[in-house]
Amino acid sequence: MKQIVSAIDKGLQVIYDYIMMIAGGAVAILIMVGAMMRYILKIDFYGSEEIILIFGFWLYFIGSISAARSNSHLNANMVTIFTKNELIIAIASVIKDLISLAICTLAIVWCYRYWSWTFNLKPKTSVHKIPYYIQQFPMVLSFFMWGVYLVRDCLVGMIHIKNIKSKDGISSVGGNN
Repeated sequence: MKQIVSAIDKGLQVIYDYIMMIAGGAVAILIMVGAMMRYILKIDFYGSEEIILIFGFWLYFIGSISAARSNSHLNANMVTIFTKNELIIAIASVIKDLISLAICTLAIVWCYRYWSWTFNLKPKTSVHKIPYYIQQFPMVLSFFMWGVYLVRDCLVGMIHIKNIKSKDGISSVGGNN
C-alpha cells in the first residue's frame, strides 16, 4: 500500500512540475511577445493580461501544492529556539499542522463555493471570452491538495510522537516505565 501511495505521490509531482514549467514558460513568452509587439512593432496585444493571469494563477497555485507536498512552504517555527526537547518540538509541529488543517478546510469550503458559484454564472473575460472558472480552478485544487498533505503531515507527526515516546520509555499516561 505504501508503495502505491508513493508512486501516486511521485506521479502527481511530475504532473505539478510539468504544469509549472508550461505555465511559467507561457507567462514569460507572453510577456516578451506583448512587449515586443507594443514597443517594437507598435501593435497592441489586446487581452494579453487575461491569458497571462490565467497561466499565472495555474503557476502560483500549482507551485503552492508542490511546496505543501515537500513541506517547503514558508514557516515560522520558533519552538526550536526555545527548546531542544524532541518530543515538545514534535507535539508543537502536530498542533501547527492541525491548526493549519482547520484553516485549510475553511479555505477549501470557501474556494469551492466561490468556484461553484462562478461555474454556474459562467462569467467570461472581456476580450477572449475565457471562462473565469478555468482561472479559478487551481485555487480550489491547491487548497484541497494542501489539505491532503496536511492530513499526511499530521499522521506522520503523530507517528513520530509515538516513536519518540516509545524510544524514551514514556508510557501513554505520561509517566516513565
